[in-house]
Amino acid sequence: MSALQRIGKVSRGNGNFLSGMVGGPIAVARRGGHTLTLQEMSMFFNINGMIIVGSDYWNMVFAGPEGTSFDDEEGINTIKEFGVNVANLINKIN
Repeated sequence: MSALQRIGKVSRGNGNFLSGMVGGPIAVARRGGHTLTLQEMSMFFNINGMIIVGSDYWNMVFAGPEGTSFDDEEGINTIKEFGVNVANLINKIN
């Protein structure tokens, strides 16, 4: 969040270069907290005038030790769908 907040401040100080861009949050965690993380990150996209893209479920992946995120097949498929949706929207805008 610190990085996102800094990027937002830089954008607002330089002609709001994030405004109108396409994006969306992705959260990876071991247990709970995903939805709150997604909410917090979504506010960054909203306050910077960005277009938020969704998926077929919440953009989250469950993972334990390093390298285990790919074990969450449903989460990975959700993120892949999110990527497809981002690409489709960018193509439609252009």
